Amino acid sequence: MANRSRWALVALLFMVILSACGKEEDTAFQIFMTDDQGSIAGIEEELQSKLQEKFGDRITIEVISSPIYNQQKLLLEYVGKANDLMIMPENDMKAYGSQGSHIELEDTFNPKTYSRGFFEGGTYEIDENGDMSKDMVTGDHLFGIPLDEMKIFQELNYPAKNLFATIPVSTSDIALAKEVLKFMTELN
Repeated sequence: MANRSRWALVALLFMVILSACGKEEDTAFQIFMTDDQGSIAGIEEELQSKLQEKFGDRITIEVISSPIYNQQKLLLEYVGKANDLMIMPENDMKAYGSQGSHIELEDTFNPKTYSRGFFEGGTYEIDENGDMSKDMVTGDHLFGIPLDEMKIFQELNYPAKNLFATIPVSTSDIALAKEVLKFMTELN
């Protein structure tokens, strides 16, 4: 019986792997949100609607959230490499940033204005082909924008004192991610 269960498990894993093959690549710009101090239910629809209104002629915006905060879920979101923008608690943003998981934002935002998101973390050089280097360089950079300082969340009346928006290194389009983040921050 144990041998039969083992083969069933192998067959199931094989089917899961095959089901992912041949699918068209999703072209949506995806934002993932999680909050360790309260519910974010409902905010994702309003946020998605506002962003779709602004960027809808160029790309589909998809905002997803985890209804319950879970560090393992956050790790899976990083490993899955499907998110273009991530919103998470400050502790997590700084922990992942120190490991080289975020894009630095100094070319788009003033680090003095958003000093809470400025800290020592890892970055990677990007060559002329858009390829990222393998070696992480540590330094002080702006990696996150506090949600309570972002006009879109102020307009939505969302009290997010501990949350930050950041761009993961796995984003599909760094320039677009910075443009969306800038719009969310300034609403223009």
